[in-house]
Amino acid sequence: MIVVVQDVARPRRLVAVALTESESARAGGALAELSGSAGETDLLVVRNDPADRLRRAEPVEAEDYPGDDPSADPDDSPITMPVSRIPSGPVRLHRLGLRWVVQDADEPDLVAALSELVGFDPDGDTFCVAPASTGAVADPEIEVVRRAVRRVARVYGLPVLPYRAPGAGATSLPTWLAEEAPGA
Repeated sequence: MIVVVQDVARPRRLVAVALTESESARAGGALAELSGSAGETDLLVVRNDPADRLRRAEPVEAEDYPGDDPSADPDDSPITMPVSRIPSGPVRLHRLGLRWVVQDADEPDLVAALSELVGFDPDGDTFCVAPASTGAVADPEIEVVRRAVRRVARVYGLPVLPYRAPGAGATSLPTWLAEEAPGA
């Protein structure tokens, strides 16, 4: 009888996504646990916190619009990210900077940002980290983020690790992991 034992590799590099900075702060322990001995972590924060209710499509609402006084924008103040609780290795913080509730139309932008972070040819020790399902009723914003992460992971052939913020619902692993399994 031959027994094949697969060594569970520890990620050398994580590409993690958090919906907001406050979510990443709440999930700090979970992200730190997932990172384990990861050598480096790229953390993408998708939107500002709090978000406006609707996506603004007018150029007048764009940042750095000609004639805008950037010093008058209260959102330009430096924000301290509580990265000390996230992974123990080096953390590179990236912000997509959406100022509205994440919608289906934002998925291509999120996929593009994640693809930039993953890189052209990631090694086998790169893992994606995404928010887990928030419960029986899915949060539409989290669903968009999870779909984007799954798309990028599928294209690059990377594993996806879910994280759950403390108090975010049940502790069981989300069912979408089973969707990614071969033969499922």
